[in-house]
Amino acid sequence: MNMYTGAGKMRIALASSAAAMALFAGQAFGEEPTAEMKAELRARLEVLKDRLQQVEDNQRAASTDASVHRVAPAQAVTGGDFAGSWKLPGSDTSISFSGYIKTDAFFTIGAPQNSGAAAVIGDSFLVSAIPVDASVNARQGGDFRMHARRSRLRFTSATPTDWGRLTTRLEGDFAGGSGNERFSNSNLFRVRQAFGSMGPVLAGQTQSTFNDADSAPDLLDPGGTAGETDVRQAQIRYTWDAMKTLGFDVAIENPEQRNLRNVANAAVSNANFQDKMPDFVARMRWKDSWGALNIAGVVRHFNYDDGAGAQDDALGYGLRAGATINAWNKSNFKFSVAGGQGLGRYMDTTNNGDVTVTCRDAHTAGRVNMVAGCGARLTPSTAYGMWGSYTHVFTDMIRSNIVGGYSYNKVDVAKLGPAANGIFETVKTIHANVIWSPVRRVDIGAEFMYGWRQNAAAAAGTEKSGEAGRAQVSFLYNF
Repeated sequence: MNMYTGAGKMRIALASSAAAMALFAGQAFGEEPTAEMKAELRARLEVLKDRLQQVEDNQRAASTDASVHRVAPAQAVTGGDFAGSWKLPGSDTSISFSGYIKTDAFFTIGAPQNSGAAAVIGDSFLVSAIPVDASVNARQGGDFRMHARRSRLRFTSATPTDWGRLTTRLEGDFAGGSGNERFSNSNLFRVRQAFGSMGPVLAGQTQSTFNDADSAPDLLDPGGTAGETDVRQAQIRYTWDAMKTLGFDVAIENPEQRNLRNVANAAVSNANFQDKMPDFVARMRWKDSWGALNIAGVVRHFNYDDGAGAQDDALGYGLRAGATINAWNKSNFKFSVAGGQGLGRYMDTTNNGDVTVTCRDAHTAGRVNMVAGCGARLTPSTAYGMWGSYTHVFTDMIRSNIVGGYSYNKVDVAKLGPAANGIFETVKTIHANVIWSPVRRVDIGAEFMYGWRQNAAAAAGTEKSGEAGRAQVSFLYNF
């Protein structure tokens, strides 16, 4: 192979020519070259250098043009614009397909995961569904279950446009409905997230702007901890990143205020609660080397109208603050506090409802049960919750978490009367786990959780409570 090509050959020719000229000059005159002869040789050498530089510049430009215009065949699959993506043939859209396979095996202690065909605590450790002491379900004891319903599929795309980058995500799992476990073990696919964003605007279903994804606890149980705000819903969100470490979000979100509490002795239907306005949410995000701070607020509007003269509306609100504080060796502390009036369904385990509807005018024995013609009064319910966690990183492959949570939902016994019986007022949880990641994209963990439930009651001293636990092992394989 000839290693001297192009500009290399030109340089050899230039050096040879200069040497020959110098030799010829010395032989012609039989003496050492004079200063004038040397100057002439140097001038000729400079001219040759300029010509060589022009040749090299032309060759470099031609090489660059060839690489720029070199394109893949129209039907070829090429690498995409973000990690793990590829481009559709003949398109500038980058797509990726990812997710994980998750298998959970657990034994519920003190109460069954389900009883017959009906779930009790459920596949997620729902503390508000723990049966009270001495009830039929509580006396049945625990049971074992294994499933892969939380396996997740995720499609993501990115396309350049004149208005900025267009991104989309479609994500779901198989926790939408159970098949017959005695036969096929089939489960229905459900949509978790489906949204698109272009520039600062996002539209679709995803985690609520009221949530704090930066400070979410690291748990194997998808039900999470008491006191956590964890809602996914349709929304339109505007994001402004003021600087690298500081950002703001504002959004209008689906209100779903029909998840409200009915009252005793009243023909109060959830159909009488109309969504007149969206929920308005604002959030501030601050991330730095020390950790993260996330503060959010929500304003809600409630409306009741039975079409026969009983009508009322009310405003509710909620505030939340969460933080992550980095510690030694990649360990961290996390905490979150939330509370407000009418915050009910934003508190994951406080799902009794957002407001209480009663009669505007007092009736029998001072009670305000709904009766025909008495009007209506909406009272947003007080709810608050908090949780904290510590994550300890032993090695790059082993980490452990301990999480404690508490939530409270005020039950207005004076207004509800017997309807207050059975409504939970407080729930508490504790989780502890160890997670091993033997190789990249694989998590194998064991988790123990325990929960306490305290109910309200119309008569003092008749309150009921319940408690249960669960030991769980999970295998998670990401792809």
